Amino acid sequence: MTSANGRLTASVVVPTRARPDFLRKCLESLVTQDYPKDCYEIIVVEDGTRDGEEIVRDISLRSTVAIRYQPIPHSGAATARNVGLTLSNNQIVAFIDDDGMASVSWLTRLLAALSKSGVAAVGGRVVPDYPDPSIEAAALNDGTLKFSGTNAEVEGLPEVDFVPGGNMAFWRQALLDIKGLDAGFSRGGSWREDTDVCVRLRFKGHRILYDSQAKISHRAARWQDPLDRVRPGIVWLMTRDDSYFRAKNYGWAGVLGGARGAARDAGRRWFFSGVYFLLGFVHLFAWIPGAVRGLTRKDRQLGTLDEKL
Repeated sequence: MTSANGRLTASVVVPTRARPDFLRKCLESLVTQDYPKDCYEIIVVEDGTRDGEEIVRDISLRSTVAIRYQPIPHSGAATARNVGLTLSNNQIVAFIDDDGMASVSWLTRLLAALSKSGVAAVGGRVVPDYPDPSIEAAALNDGTLKFSGTNAEVEGLPEVDFVPGGNMAFWRQALLDIKGLDAGFSRGGSWREDTDVCVRLRFKGHRILYDSQAKISHRAARWQDPLDRVRPGIVWLMTRDDSYFRAKNYGWAGVLGGARGAARDAGRRWFFSGVYFLLGFVHLFAWIPGAVRGLTRKDRQLGTLDEKL
């Protein structure tokens, strides 16, 4: 629907799971957007927990932006986003992860880009990633993703094949036409379901744009524990989801691409496992010469200047 003042209306969907502190900061960034407060709402979908309910209630009491809270059984990010899509009655559906904080003009920028002809989706910049001078987000015909990261700051609105799941917006009807996000991705890994929905829109002939000024700050809560990147269960789910994405969208070319990608990544892991094994010994013993040197200089308080004199 369109608001009384003729502006586009939007629903901002925030999937969350057991991260109330992150969720609070995310919601605080959303209720202070420079877009008219009566032209958008926030829908929080909590996936299998109820930790965010009190946060939503507290911020709702202090904000003029309408905020809705919907708990669901643990089903994964794709289902959580689909629930938000179903609950929305607005023209635009935007998605941000609970560990993201939107810049004040985030929603305004996304909606402006969506107004361009033939555009079904828009995504923006995610900080911090390693900065790149240009944006590359292309999906090859075997499902291999050529990706420069999402911190590229570029002029204009370049067209891309996909945008990051934590910073993307769609015309609601375009999502409904392709039956929303695919819930066949693993609920624990939730890897590639955001890329998948973009690729399916591209196959339908829709345009997808990237606006580096539609920026969010991302705290990567999922990877706060470095061990998460090497846990066998998580690696299994990520590899499974990547293969599923490739095969369903690119057929046998995607299957072969998935096999090549798995072999490449396995080789890298085997190589780095040897390096990490060596570094383990370095960590265990490198403190010894430092301790010996420190003890020999104890109470002398020598600095760089003293050593040169």
